[in-house]
Amino acid sequence: MQIKMKNHSCLFLPEFTRLVWVLLMGTTTLSKHDNLATKCINFLSSLIKKLMHKHLFQEEATLRQIIGSIVIPNLTLREVDQELFEDDPTEFIAIDIEGNESGSRRNCSQQLLRAMCNQFDQATCTICFEHIIRMLEEFQNNPDQNWTAKDAAINVMIGIISKFETTTKGVSQVKDLPRLLDFFSKHILPELRDNNHIVRPMLKSTSIKFVCFFRNQFSKEQLIELIPFLILHLSSPFVAVHTYAAVAIEKIFSMKIEKKPKFLSTDIRPFLEALFTPLFEIIKNQKLNENEYVMKCVMRSLSVADEDIIPATQAVIEQLTMTLGWVAKNPRNPHFNHYLFESLASLVQSVCRKQPEAVSSFETFLFPPFQLILQQDVSEFTPYVFQVFAQLLEFRQKGTGLGDAYSSLLIACVTPAAWERKGNIPALTRLLRAYLQQAPVEVLKLDCFMKIMGVWQKLISSKSNERSAFELLTSIICSIPENVPHREIFRIILTRLGKSTDRFKRLTSTFFAVFIGKFGAQMFFDELNALQAGLGLTLVV
Repeated sequence: MQIKMKNHSCLFLPEFTRLVWVLLMGTTTLSKHDNLATKCINFLSSLIKKLMHKHLFQEEATLRQIIGSIVIPNLTLREVDQELFEDDPTEFIAIDIEGNESGSRRNCSQQLLRAMCNQFDQATCTICFEHIIRMLEEFQNNPDQNWTAKDAAINVMIGIISKFETTTKGVSQVKDLPRLLDFFSKHILPELRDNNHIVRPMLKSTSIKFVCFFRNQFSKEQLIELIPFLILHLSSPFVAVHTYAAVAIEKIFSMKIEKKPKFLSTDIRPFLEALFTPLFEIIKNQKLNENEYVMKCVMRSLSVADEDIIPATQAVIEQLTMTLGWVAKNPRNPHFNHYLFESLASLVQSVCRKQPEAVSSFETFLFPPFQLILQQDVSEFTPYVFQVFAQLLEFRQKGTGLGDAYSSLLIACVTPAAWERKGNIPALTRLLRAYLQQAPVEVLKLDCFMKIMGVWQKLISSKSNERSAFELLTSIICSIPENVPHREIFRIILTRLGKSTDRFKRLTSTFFAVFIGKFGAQMFFDELNALQAGLGLTLVV
């Protein structure tokens, strides 16, 4: 039945395709017709992709009409696109960078162009290059008036020159690298070098996107030469432009060669001051929405800079804590908040690993906003706060004591209420482990040990928290071995072992290995045999 239906539908396909074609050709560029236009374009793309329908589109005249009457007009920026660029840049970026709106004309036209290249590569490229040359000449004749022609030419080039690409890694292979690099040097680089931010900002954003898209085709040396131009556009007053620049820098810094970072701290050292100054200027401008792309660029730059950021530590931590202070009043963008705390953690890691004495300076800056977040119970931030506290404790020199602030925090962390939120559990577990490793004596003095054991007992009773339970237990037996109720711990674990998952069994085996390494095999067997004669040998065998 399905085969018959398929055969019958194929009979009507040419006529149906003609009707869709006619409908699309009569559709205006008005935004109210966007949905109809994209549906028609997607329909044509779905047909062209399939070899069985190749005969419907293989004539050169047909290909020319598709490119000239459908692809180019729908890739060309409209007045409504320009208004969106200026009035609602967040939405423009979501459509253009992220592809959130699969129904946008430009995205659908790009997909149609790629489908054509898959089936009719040589003919499609020949026709497209003719249009590219014409549009670039049109731009040269009057750059101020005809800049949208160059923008369309760049987008056509992106569509036809790419061979393999992914959303996260960009284009991995191109059809003609010399032609791509020649196009870049003649038509993209001049836009990047132009420091007049007011002139053709949309064309600048497209040029930056071109660099980001084809970053894998440039050598490391070429990318290093491009970084100052990208930094230049971080100062653009147009949100979309400085966001595109931040995205490009972040993705370049994220590149890897054989799973190792392509860019090291020595590579970006000359740019650090020039890079962070405009990034923080954008972030501290509260008139702009919290820009997650810019904050992600800060995070990535701090990670790559590593120890080279030490001379600027105070300036960076001041900016980050100031930002934390105002976003904590009204957390709106979870991605922005995540990258903010990742930036803090990266800074702490880079500086304190090299200079452990710097912990006290970080505590001075971070304790006031962190304590305020905990007092106000800002649930979106508390897991991050606990993790950074744990990180600071891990770098804190042993024997220096806890002080009043850390002591008060420990007492609060072992209360049952602190463990009610699932999101807090991994971070709180790490924090308690840091307390046990760095200040076991203070844990006992504050009468918190049995409360920690109570926390462990609560964690071990939950399947979702069993990993955290064993991590905490390992720190307990290694840090305060003389106070551990071994037999009771074994009893609780073995009670769950009978109805456990494979993961629980692996975690139990690992814990037993740690226990034997700490206390010896004899104590292991003695404790088990005290629960039941011969139990130790039964478990081992």
